[in-house]
Amino acid sequence: MNKLITIVGPTAVGKTDLTLALAKYYNGQVISGDAYQVYKQLNIGTAKPTEEELDTVPHHLIDILEPNEDYSVSVFQQQAKILIENLNHNSILPILSGGTGLYVQSLLENYNFNDIKPNIELRTELDKLYIEQGIEGLRQRASKLAEKGGIEIRFTDKHRLYRAIELMCAGDYNALTNQTKEGLSYVGPVIGLQRERSDLYNRINRRVEIMFEKGLVDEVISLINNGVNPDCQAFKGIGYKEVVQYLEGLISYDACIALIQKNTRHFAKRQITWYKRMPYINWITIDSNTTEIEIYNMARTMIDTSL
Repeated sequence: MNKLITIVGPTAVGKTDLTLALAKYYNGQVISGDAYQVYKQLNIGTAKPTEEELDTVPHHLIDILEPNEDYSVSVFQQQAKILIENLNHNSILPILSGGTGLYVQSLLENYNFNDIKPNIELRTELDKLYIEQGIEGLRQRASKLAEKGGIEIRFTDKHRLYRAIELMCAGDYNALTNQTKEGLSYVGPVIGLQRERSDLYNRINRRVEIMFEKGLVDEVISLINNGVNPDCQAFKGIGYKEVVQYLEGLISYDACIALIQKNTRHFAKRQITWYKRMPYINWITIDSNTTEIEIYNMARTMIDTSL
């Protein structure tokens, strides 16, 4: 099996610093597991590594698409698999740094994807069901369909339930029965970083302020002036959609900052919930007394005992 070190955790927890330190020590290369860092020109709002960081350690799956192009978890999985294979073949240790839970999990657990496209009409119907009955309504709908196919649906994530219902309505039960395989696809630890909630939220709030200081609004204006459609997938990321609202006069400047901070905190909470469902993660808990070198040493111990 190929080797892979994985670093996960909510946004602003400190993944970048640890990933870079480990990559330098192990002479590794970084694979981004972020759904929005793939886009060129989206730098500030995605907290993309700096030019200096990119020059210091080779990174992959960053700046590979134009902003108006679409990206998906299945494409990410396919690209990441090839990268991991090639890096291992050349005796280079790949380090996956992830914030998008589905992307990371699909790779580690080898999700089985297919060519069935999203059913817009069905998804509109499911949106209504979710608003009226919540996750339980989706679970009941999925369970009834699963009974017909003689399978069992155990997950409770909204997006996975949408896709499961979509696949079953299209008659593809095999994709669900083979959704994951036992064990993980790679050798190496999955390391999770976590902080006290108040500390994490303070870091998020400050990060958003820094984004505005660095010129997030100007970045969005430049993108739009260069022909990027405000309705494109890239602009659905937190930070960009709110700035578009500000530029359209729907919210004030201060309200825009506050909204991005709130949405990012909510996103971090969802990330934490997602990762807590992945039992193979080895957690490093960071408090006010934890130093960077302590985090680094704990991670190195996990890696050295796993490889």
